[in-house]
Parts: sequence; C-alpha cells; structure tokens
Amino acid sequence: MSQIAVLLDQPKKHWARKVLFQVHLWLGVVLGAFIAVVCVSGGIVVFRVEMNRLTTPGTAYVVAPAAHRLSLDQMVAAVLTNRPTDTLHNVSMEAGPDVAWNFRTASKEGHRIHNFVDQYRGVVTGVDDYKSKFLQWMWDLHANLLGGKTGRLINGCLALATLVVSLSGLVIWWPGRKQWRAGFTYLFKGGWKRQNYDLHKIVGFYSFALLAFVSFTGAYFSFPDAFEVAVARLARVTHAGAPDKCGEDGPPAKTLIKDRTIPYEEYLTTAERAMPGYKAVFMSFPFYDGMSVGVKLKGNNDWHRVGLSDVYLEPATGAVISVDAFSENNAATKFLKLMLPFHFGRFGERLGLGAVGLYAVMILYVLVGLAVGVLAVTGLLMYWNRYLSKKVVRWLKPTDETRRIGEHRPHPGAVVENPRG
Repeated sequence: MSQIAVLLDQPKKHWARKVLFQVHLWLGVVLGAFIAVVCVSGGIVVFRVEMNRLTTPGTAYVVAPAAHRLSLDQMVAAVLTNRPTDTLHNVSMEAGPDVAWNFRTASKEGHRIHNFVDQYRGVVTGVDDYKSKFLQWMWDLHANLLGGKTGRLINGCLALATLVVSLSGLVIWWPGRKQWRAGFTYLFKGGWKRQNYDLHKIVGFYSFALLAFVSFTGAYFSFPDAFEVAVARLARVTHAGAPDKCGEDGPPAKTLIKDRTIPYEEYLTTAERAMPGYKAVFMSFPFYDGMSVGVKLKGNNDWHRVGLSDVYLEPATGAVISVDAFSENNAATKFLKLMLPFHFGRFGERLGLGAVGLYAVMILYVLVGLAVGVLAVTGLLMYWNRYLSKKVVRWLKPTDETRRIGEHRPHPGAVVENPRG
C-alpha cells in the first residue's frame, strides 16, 4: 500500500499524521490560551466601529437627515469651537446619511478624541475619549497583546502558530475514506469525555478554513516587510505597495497646511474629480510638516468600507500629488491592500447584498473567533483526560504497582490518541 493510500484509508498509521498530531497537540497545549485570547478578542472587535458609535457619549447618529449637508469647513469650525486646543487628524464620512461625520482629533494630553458632527446642522452631537474606552483596550489586546511593538511581534508568531494548528487539525480530523462519516458524528448519548472530543472535532472542522485564512492575514500586520518582499517576488514585480494610513504614509508634500489658500471642501471635490465615479469617504488633515492631504475614495461594490483607493493633495493649494487607484494597482499591491478587509471581515458588501452581505460575513468572523475559545477549552480537557490526569494520580498516589506499570508505559511526551476523549 502506498503512503498516499495509507494516509487516505488508514491515516492513524501514517508517520506524517503522527508527527502532525504531536505538533498540533503541543502548540495547542502551550499556546492555546494565548491564541484563544487573540481570536476571541478579534471576534469582539469585528463590530468595533458599530459598537463604538453605540457607546459614544451623546450620540453618533443624526436624528433627521436633510437633503443637503453643510460644507466640510463649517463642520471643522464646529469641532474646533468645541475643542479649540485639539489637533485635527482625520474625518470619516462613509457610514451613510443617518450617521454623523466622525472627526478624530488629538487633545493636548495626547488622547485620541472622536467628535461626531451633525453634517446637516453643524452641531457636535457626541464626543468620545478613547483613552479610557473599553473597546479601544480590547482592540489593543487583539492587535498588540497590550505590549506595543513587542506585543505585535509576539502576536504575529501566534498567528503563524494558529495557521499551523488549524491546518494540522484538518489532517488529524480525517478518519479515512471508509469512516469519513465519523468525522461529522456527535454522540449525544456518550459520556462527557466523548462529547467533549466530538465537539472539538466538529467545531475544528467547520472553522479550520476561515481560521487559517484569518491567521494568515493577521500575520501580515506583524511582518509587513516580509510579506511585501515575498508577494513581490511571487508576483514577479519590482515593488508591492502596502496599505497606508491615507496621508500619514503617503507621498510627501511640498507645501504646508498653515499656508492653505483653498477651503477644506475643495480637497474632497478635487479628489472626486481625480477619480470619476468614486465618492470621498475619508480624509486626513496634515498634522506635521511634509504630510500631504490624503483622501480615501470608495467605488461601487468596493472591497472595504472606506475604499482601497487614495488621492494625495498639496495642503496649501489642493494640487494633486498622486492618485493610487486600486483598479490600477499591480496584483501584489492589490493582494496586500486586501489584508485589512479580509482580516476583519469587512468585505461582505462585495457580495452584492448590501448590508445583509456585510453583516453576514462579520457574524461569521465573530463565530470563528468564539470557536477558537471552544477549541482551546475542549483541547485542554482532552489533554487532561488522556494524559495529565493520569500523571497527577501517579504523583498523588505513588505505589509499587503504578511504578511497575510506569516503567512499561510510553514516554510521557508521546500522547496516545483516544477517540473516546
């Protein structure tokens, strides 16, 4: 019998499966809790934008939308009148006519402040300080493990470990061609150990593909340079552009915002003229010398809620510096730009079902994040049932009989599978 036939028909006898079982087991035992924290917190922050609006002091919503909005200059004046010592960073207006425009500013203490302005009446409806916001803490936990750059690096290693665990789990799950139905069987009348095993098996199978995908995209944010080099080589291009922060990482400007000779509204108009058929949904204000004005634009059936195309402008004159249209990017750049919506499940509108498609995909991402918590708990229980509990018993009740038996037992590191959990 060939090795492929053994793997397909008698997988437990194949050496590769035995190796992958040990890899899956020990990565899960050692890192399972940390992976669960990252994934469960990721499931929570999938809806962070919507939850942040709902928890904004005051309101982030417009009570009665009007036919026409005010100019961007009038809204900026309202924000700076309310918080005159703040520095403007950006404004987001992608959420629709019933959601107030969201102006992000930085306080003199360095706090991240979100100011919601009724775009029809020029009134500040809500102000949210993210310094003490629980959802921002949750975001930092998911992205950086609350550890800054070091935490993000560790998080990237956890993402790669999760990728290995999810893919190896599929190999371990496979019961063989003749017993393939056993991979989907849940024995409701079985004991709790068997039910725990079946739960781990079934949840793992239905979540492995999306979990592997999300883990891969998550690793990008920890190792962007490595991804850019690798993707450029695979696509055979000289350069793979990366997603940016709209103005902060855009091309440098030759002029300064303090020398501005045009109204703020003109930036939006110029950007939309530069990309006909697209709508401006986000704009960054220069807050350091040399920073350009960045405008994000969204087309019909776009991949991301704030679009993947950018126009960069001179702060003083509004002259176009460059246009970065997603449709004109090379394959490598498109691939990297998609990492953000793919990682957080914000691409459902692309399905052509509007809000239904958007939220359906986001809910699926939440379920996969929560599934990892289930897998971590059930996996540790299986490890306890199969190995650790027996070792604890031997430690607590060392007898001559258990010592003799122990001499003939497999090495403690070689955990033996038990389909009964």
